[in-house]
Amino acid sequence: MKRITVQLVTLALLLVYQIGQAHHAPLPEGMNEAEATWLWGYHTVPASITRDNKAYWYGYAHIDVKKINNPRWTEVASAQIKPGAKAPAVLVLHGCGGIFRSPIAYRVFFMERGYAVIEPDSFARPGHSCNSYSLNKRTEELDYAYKTIRELPWVDQDRIVLMGISQGGLAVALWSKPGFAAHIILANNCDGGRPYAPAGTPVLAVVGGRDEVIKGSCKITREVEGSRSIVIPEAPHAILDYAETERAIGEFLSMSGLP
Repeated sequence: MKRITVQLVTLALLLVYQIGQAHHAPLPEGMNEAEATWLWGYHTVPASITRDNKAYWYGYAHIDVKKINNPRWTEVASAQIKPGAKAPAVLVLHGCGGIFRSPIAYRVFFMERGYAVIEPDSFARPGHSCNSYSLNKRTEELDYAYKTIRELPWVDQDRIVLMGISQGGLAVALWSKPGFAAHIILANNCDGGRPYAPAGTPVLAVVGGRDEVIKGSCKITREVEGSRSIVIPEAPHAILDYAETERAIGEFLSMSGLP
């Protein structure tokens, strides 16, 4: 009963969050939409690389367009990082509900393992909503974020993981360019097919057996260490709060050489 209650509350919060962000204020002059998703995202830096050994959580208020790039969040973060320190990173693409600006479970999970968590916000696009969803736009956001992460000196460039949730999971499933150490697809069935990740890239896909949004699971046939498709029998679409999901990701990272 507790799990069911948590799931219902989570779904309700997701709906409220989506409705609240369906219309964004106009962007500052000269800023493109992909850049805006990066700047307005929610980003975390692990305590292992900060000067004060404390975790860093950062996200701008959605309505304050004047402060979004003055200073940029990366400038603020860099000032708090120990000289020469590096951390692996996970680039997260959220689903239709948008992102929560708080230390929710999957962020804590990666932070405790020393990962920076970088999560662009698609709702930074003026007027963006799930009804106006375009895979091309999510791909554009992914591409911009990846290129920008490559410019961050405090990120271990050999250990960047790409993870997508629901709608974001489809963008990950269809991403075929090299560069990520691993792909994680949550609550998406890869459009009924196989993920497009480069041949040598390990891929994990996790779905709920009772998913009310998508049907079936990704077809993963690659033999790269750690690659597999997992179905959690009793889980619905909202699988992030399931212990089985966290365990699957932990095992996947370990098997892929990404502890």
